[in-house]
Amino acid sequence: MVMLVLTGCRPGGESEAPKVPVGGESGAPEVSESGEQEPLRVFVDIEYSSCILSPALREYLNEYEEASTKNGRKLHNSFETVIKNLGGPKLELEFPPDDASKREPYLTNLRTEILAGKGPDVFVCATGWHYRQDSNDPAGDGEMYPLFNFPHSVMKRNIFLSLDEYIPDFQFTQWDNLTPVVMDAGKYKDTQYILPMAYTVPMTVFKKSDFEHTPTKDMTWDEMLESGPELKAAASVYYDYMSCALMPLSAPDKDELTFTEEELLDFMTERAAANQESLSNDSLPPFFDTALSVDFNDEFALPEGFTTDDELTFVPLYSRAGGVSAAITSFAAVNANTRSPQAAVFLVDYLLGEECQRSTVYAYHTLSNSIPVMEGLMQNDNPVSMGDKTAWSLSPENYDTLCALRGSITHAEFCTPLDLEISRLPYSIWGPDNQKSPETLVHDAYMRMNMMLAES
Repeated sequence: MVMLVLTGCRPGGESEAPKVPVGGESGAPEVSESGEQEPLRVFVDIEYSSCILSPALREYLNEYEEASTKNGRKLHNSFETVIKNLGGPKLELEFPPDDASKREPYLTNLRTEILAGKGPDVFVCATGWHYRQDSNDPAGDGEMYPLFNFPHSVMKRNIFLSLDEYIPDFQFTQWDNLTPVVMDAGKYKDTQYILPMAYTVPMTVFKKSDFEHTPTKDMTWDEMLESGPELKAAASVYYDYMSCALMPLSAPDKDELTFTEEELLDFMTERAAANQESLSNDSLPPFFDTALSVDFNDEFALPEGFTTDDELTFVPLYSRAGGVSAAITSFAAVNANTRSPQAAVFLVDYLLGEECQRSTVYAYHTLSNSIPVMEGLMQNDNPVSMGDKTAWSLSPENYDTLCALRGSITHAEFCTPLDLEISRLPYSIWGPDNQKSPETLVHDAYMRMNMMLAES
């Protein structure tokens, strides 16, 4: 029952339960019997989905801010020191194991603690499913799931603190510069419980000299199939986030899918047919599919014929409902049971501020994965970190193209295991080892997704 109430995640094994929460009801961190200020407990889980393998996020946070002494010798302040110097609370950062075999037991105990009215004060979480593969430690390889598989369902269960009364007093976050449709996904019954940090949109990229398209809020996925060979190709590539074409995946107040089993089968069949047609069309100009992300146009990843100087066309994967759906890849939230609400809000406010969104903290969950929610970033005069000492931005022309795509977003939702089920289906159906009919595989996936929602 514990797992069903919180997230519907798989049960784990045994491990030591995390510590009890800390903080004071006044909003300042709680003071211990010794008179010392208790730290704010912060659960940080954005690394398991990261493309940055080294250094570990904990190591980077130890040298978060660069400073200099009078003799020019460089020193660094830790993330905790920066927050304290800004007038914030003392922090105790908590990172789950990066070993897949140890991660789930750890998260299971943490979920139990949260349901008991305890747990971390602040959650900084990636969303969705990922696979750990480390040639130096193969014993720890395996599937890795987030603490909250279905964040929207968790909002309904009063796990997170309402932030509405605190947002008007944010001192770091420029609320009006955050993409509204993405931030609205963190609301339940018009109350903001979650602060999305980053999101992505699946898209196909052409050279603007070869093909032009202006994103719109009206086009549907079915219309892409009928709007010329370039859009048909963009509708049919093997996106990791092809689920965006079916969003919303579930009804807001019902634990059920918004599409039927037959509609899912039709989508997979039509997409595959369009893909085969596109592959045999030699007249198509060069293109590549990607997720809208920091450094998506990395010179080492670009296909032949593209350069980092190209002026580009972005064709989003439109949804069957019309417009563009974004997938939220990370978020911050405050535990409803925190005894230090003001201190916790200070931290999440900083996390959504410009300084943090441009830092390597964000690079750990945006590099080749997503983009920050703050608009105005990723321009030449306002680049974002790529996880090392380099920064990334778009040319003025391509930034305008990004703005047009962002303006066409009509819906956003958190990545969940449902996205994984949908992205796996094409490989299951048309994979070389498949022995089952498409109807059977779609039926099985559809039943699993319904079960996940029922347990969410």
